[in-house]
Amino acid sequence: MSLLSARPGRRLHHARLWQPRQPAFWLYAIVVVLTGIVAIAEQSLYRNISPSGWALSWFLLILYGSPIVLVVYVLDLYEREPVPLLVAAFVWGAVAATTLSAVGNTGWGLAVARVGGPEFAARWTAALTAPFVEEILKGCGIVLIALIARDEVDDVMDGFVYGAICGLGFAIVEDVVYFMAVFGGRPSGVLQGVWLRVVASGLYGHVLYTGLVGMAIGVVVSRRAREPLRRRLWTAAGLAGLAVAAHALWNSPVLALFPGEPWSGLDYLVVVLVTALKGLPLLVFVAVAVTLARRRERRWLRDALAGEVGLDGISTEELRLLESPARRRAARRRMGRRAGRRAARLLHRLQREQVNLAMVASRVDRDDDPALVRQREYCSSLRDAMQAIPAAAPASDEAGMGSR
Repeated sequence: MSLLSARPGRRLHHARLWQPRQPAFWLYAIVVVLTGIVAIAEQSLYRNISPSGWALSWFLLILYGSPIVLVVYVLDLYEREPVPLLVAAFVWGAVAATTLSAVGNTGWGLAVARVGGPEFAARWTAALTAPFVEEILKGCGIVLIALIARDEVDDVMDGFVYGAICGLGFAIVEDVVYFMAVFGGRPSGVLQGVWLRVVASGLYGHVLYTGLVGMAIGVVVSRRAREPLRRRLWTAAGLAGLAVAAHALWNSPVLALFPGEPWSGLDYLVVVLVTALKGLPLLVFVAVAVTLARRRERRWLRDALAGEVGLDGISTEELRLLESPARRRAARRRMGRRAGRRAARLLHRLQREQVNLAMVASRVDRDDDPALVRQREYCSSLRDAMQAIPAAAPASDEAGMGSR
């Protein structure tokens, strides 16, 4: 078998959801199937009540969710998460977490009413129950994915990606329920719901809350070799606690300055300003946290490949390109214009395997570890195959493919 067909880097990961030897896989599958039966029945009921409103709800929410999926997916600088696992996170949020949360919220809501009375419960139940119930249940899905594919959640940024996708699935299904049950289900009510829960509030909700919960899980599972357990748990508790607190603030009557209905004219702008007042601080915090996590990824790559520069796997200039997604893409475009698509694909493949080289280097103890040697050789074979294409070899001066 040739080095090009061996693809040693692929053995670094467990990127499939189908892991029948993992108990977490069966727990995930059983919960999703059982809650899926309930979720399908609920959606069928809404479709029968108002087919046009139900279809419009899903159409508009797919338009809202698609760019969010794309943005979250590309946040991970070097190792994009496997699509099957992202789908699993979305399905857990959309099916399992929403269905189980409905049960949990109802039960705890009755407890709040019994303790605080009907008037208190009407104002505060959503703030005192939903944040805890929903974030715990969504977080359970991320934990299961981390147990199913243990090598995939290997950084804080990975945790954010899975958490945000899970939160998006939850938000979409919850919004459909609101549009149909609270806003009346007719197209006019759906449009009003979209303005309040998507246009005005869509940047501040479950995607951010569960993204923080995912970061908390990423802290615990990915820093075992660098930080003691107590410190990781405190950091994770702070992130998860902030998610719950922000969710509780959003659901609470605090700063509930919405104009009285029916809305008209400037009322719709006031709704946007009020939601920004409540949600913008969290959005800023998450943006800062994600920026810091991306910088940490860059430092990790640089440190992991420091001992590999100049060997068969990567050159100094290749590392400079690898550190920046923009420079990587620009190098591939130049290669494609000069030597064709096959050369550009090989360059893309080389860059992916050099990231895998960093992962191997960070996990082994010796420079002559067989896995590390194989990965170096594989990167070298990709470079040789690329440079064998006419017009690709001159790219060595531009993209650093020649020096070793």
